[in-house]
Amino acid sequence: MLIYCTGLGAVSSPPEDGVAGKGQSTTASPTVTIGGARASVSFSGLAPGFVGLYQVNVKVPSGLGSGNKAVVINMGDASSKSVLLPVG
Repeated sequence: MLIYCTGLGAVSSPPEDGVAGKGQSTTASPTVTIGGARASVSFSGLAPGFVGLYQVNVKVPSGLGSGNKAVVINMGDASSKSVLLPVG
């Protein structure tokens, strides 16, 4: 699953102000939980072709059961607000 967000902090080789990202990775790795279960993060960095937009690629954990599951990104001491992911 791809999560688009803002505010994940420093990246390797930061682009100039106003220049689109090229997939530069964040210098710190976030943790992502879905329905309270930790998701495996395969990429965290600037979304290619966008200015100031981050992308986090995660694998949805198996065995969650169906229903709406809260998705939360933690980066250092900061946590995102949760959003719901419908799981069927």
